[in-house]
Parts: sequence; structure tokens; C-alpha cells
Amino acid sequence: MGRHAPDIELTAAERDDLARRVRARTSSQQAALRARIVLRAAAGESNTAIAATLGITRHTAQHWRDRFRAKRLEGLADRPHHPPPRLYDATIQAQIVTLACRKPADLGWQGQTHWSIVDLATYIGEHPELGLGAPKKSTIGVILPAAKIRLDRL
Repeated sequence: MGRHAPDIELTAAERDDLARRVRARTSSQQAALRARIVLRAAAGESNTAIAATLGITRHTAQHWRDRFRAKRLEGLADRPHHPPPRLYDATIQAQIVTLACRKPADLGWQGQTHWSIVDLATYIGEHPELGLGAPKKSTIGVILPAAKIRLDRL
């Protein structure tokens, strides 16, 4: 026996707002789809029926039904997207680029004419006094090309 999706009761103002969102020519397709889901849920349709009619997954129908029940019309808005803070800000990246432009022999790595990404990452990780953390080789491999630095050409 399946779980019954909670019923949704709409006020007249909410119903008008959702209908406006569906009809609006300038609103996003996402806003219109979310409004359609809630209107069909308020009409008593199951999540499975809504999903089949609108060509979405049952989980998507359930998600927007739940968000509407929790926060009403505000729940249908996009949540802000915050990127994670950068581990290596511009000053640290500049220090890494400066370090990459120096010869390894000048810093005590004898027998090498230029850095490799792995060696540079290893050197930085072994010297915490530099204050550059311990970046992975993939991080170094992103920072240097962004600064148009090619280790094989230094």
C-alpha cells in the first residue's frame, strides 16, 4: 500500500497567483512548472499522476508539494546558491605563481632546471613557513594555467 501525499488547500489569492505564474509569458519555465505541480496537487492528483502528466519524476512532484506545504508561495522560489569559499585566494595564488617562476635550485632543490607540478606541490606542502597551505597537484595545475604559466617554458 502506497503512502498518500498530503492534501494541499489553496486560498483564493494563492490560486490566482499560481494561475498567473502558469499563464505569464515572461516568467521562467521553472516557476510555471512549480505552479502547475501545486495546482494539480491542490486538485487532489497524486504525485505519480502529476509526474506522468507533466513529464517529470515523482520525486520532483513530491519535492515541490512539500516545499509549498512548508513555506507556501515563498517555498516555490529558488534558494540562493552560495559557492564554497576559496581555499587559495588571489594573494596565495600570486605567491604560488611567483614561487613557480623561481628556479628549484635557488630554493634548495638541486639537480632540477625547472619545476614539475608534482614537485612544486610537494615543495609547498613540505614548507609550511611559506604560509601557502598544502595545495594538491590538481590545484597547482589550475592556478598556473590561469596565470598563463607553463613550467616547461620557464
